Amino acid sequence: MKQTILVTGGAGFIGSRLVQKLSKNGFQVVVIDNLTSNLPFVQLPNVVNYNVDVRDFAALDEIIGECQPYCIVHLAAIHHVPTCEIERNYALDVNVIGTENLLLAMEKHRISKLVFASTGAVYSPDYPILNEGETPVDPFDNYSLSKFTNEKQIRFFQQRTTADVCIARLFNTIGANDPNAHLIPDILRQIDPEEPIASIKLGNIKSRRDYIHVEDTANLLMLMAISAPKKGLKVFNVCSSVEYSVEEIVQKIGVLMNKPITIDIDPEKVRKYDRISQFGNNQKVLSEFNTQIFFTIEDALKDILAKMYDLPVGL
Repeated sequence: MKQTILVTGGAGFIGSRLVQKLSKNGFQVVVIDNLTSNLPFVQLPNVVNYNVDVRDFAALDEIIGECQPYCIVHLAAIHHVPTCEIERNYALDVNVIGTENLLLAMEKHRISKLVFASTGAVYSPDYPILNEGETPVDPFDNYSLSKFTNEKQIRFFQQRTTADVCIARLFNTIGANDPNAHLIPDILRQIDPEEPIASIKLGNIKSRRDYIHVEDTANLLMLMAISAPKKGLKVFNVCSSVEYSVEEIVQKIGVLMNKPITIDIDPEKVRKYDRISQFGNNQKVLSEFNTQIFFTIEDALKDILAKMYDLPVGL
């Protein structure tokens, strides 16, 4: 058996895929999750699950001290943007205090390798292509503010400990069984597969985003976690480097489902503050870990539809 890797948020949308990949590669995996995503723990022989909230320092301290992981991948967070705006104190409590608890426990037990899931939303919205180390950061909502704060906390931790830290700035990760009310689940919940046409209600339809399939995201996080330790702090964009508007995504879903879809603008769904574009450069992460992006947007949408409606993958 190889080293132990601890994953916070390991029962979540991205975390569960990462846990499965680590398990398949022979790692002992310890999962910390409070199951608020309503997804189940991954049940595998080399996976140990703890129903624990990251705000519970005593529990974190005990688990980390006992398992002494080679690396910790920190995914646990409140990341649904509307929730972060409506429940601001709750989001900051989980994202900021929870992260500080984890860092304190890591420092206490001398765990020196960390992979942290940040977001591409920390970048300033005023730049066409978002590059690590070049594009300024300028959070403009509560979610990106919490992740920007996390990045600062982690920089201080790295300076204190000379740990090996990877900050993964995740862009819009999509896939089947997303429990959050993100764009694609919202679209598909409004479509009846038995009806020949569909009419859906959306908010900001001109916004363009860089979408990456959850399996690609999990693969990149795994490569960061299992890489040989190298002291220092590295920042990586986790994205596809291809951008689509909400309208284009709806259009592609309509083609794949072979039905016309009309969009009505719902004022209740229009975000007051919404960046027009979020397009990342992924060359740094692909070069560093000698890998590639395996899913195109069409592949990703086919996979989602196949699993949601029990359709053949080729559609």
